[in-house]
Amino acid sequence: MDWIVPKRIVPGMTLAFTAPASAAQEDLDQLEKIAVQRGYKAIFGASCYRQGLYGGSPEEQAQEFNTLMTDSLCDAVIALRGGYGSVRYLHLLDYAGIRKAHKPFVGYSDCTALHCAIGRYSRLVTYHGPMGVDWLKSDRETDINHLFDLLEGRTSVIEPLLAPPRGFIGATMEEGRLLGGNLAMLCSLGGTPYAPLMEDWSDAILLLEDIGEPPYKIDRMLQQLRWQGILAQVKGVALGTFTNCEGDPDEATYEIGAHVLDYMLTGRLEEAPEPFVCYVPTGHGMPHWALPLGAYVSFRAVSNTLVVFPYCEM
Repeated sequence: MDWIVPKRIVPGMTLAFTAPASAAQEDLDQLEKIAVQRGYKAIFGASCYRQGLYGGSPEEQAQEFNTLMTDSLCDAVIALRGGYGSVRYLHLLDYAGIRKAHKPFVGYSDCTALHCAIGRYSRLVTYHGPMGVDWLKSDRETDINHLFDLLEGRTSVIEPLLAPPRGFIGATMEEGRLLGGNLAMLCSLGGTPYAPLMEDWSDAILLLEDIGEPPYKIDRMLQQLRWQGILAQVKGVALGTFTNCEGDPDEATYEIGAHVLDYMLTGRLEEAPEPFVCYVPTGHGMPHWALPLGAYVSFRAVSNTLVVFPYCEM
């Protein structure tokens, strides 16, 4: 099954917000105002109003997600926040219906489970980008502008990328299909029917970001990706922000990019392309620019940019 791109949105359409993981207590009135200021209508799923640990039972959250992603009620679906819980109902999603409607879906963090599952079974490009909770934070105007540029079909180049700590690492130019997301969530899907297919990794650029994980835990997860054979296959790794991941003073010298490159070289086939590491402005920190998961991107070290190939239906 070939990959497909989501529909492009335009002002006048309707954005639907859902809490696909943890319950939320966000200012929905303010969120609606932001959508209206951009020319869009906003609707909110029942999950956005529920109290407790999750935005509903697995069945309730799956039904809401399926409805929003397949029904004519809205034109794009935005996660209100992450947290935990998306993985509980992956088996209940209507992947054929999601592919048929091919609406944009935006989220990150726990939503990595949804991105991976939709990528595997719907073959639909989705967006790793700011959620409703981020829209309400101060100093996020640039991030939101970039998200709408992406959803409305205007973005083609992500620039400038974040400066590497010790210069560019590995290959100077390579292209591949962007897969991944939150490191902890991606590792938790390993060995399940919802992780990306192993054959997908050989043509992939792996996106990784995380929050609140000290270096030794990050390395443990990287070792998992290493011994699963993922890092030896991917063309390169795009590292997002690792927020509050400093750890103890004796871990201060741990450099994620250098270790990732070492692990990509372990067991690498001679015919495989030279791997690389680049640094992208996305994740739990700031800035947080949206990226299309499942779309082809090209890293250009000389200009320190990420070129995005067609990622939405024009």
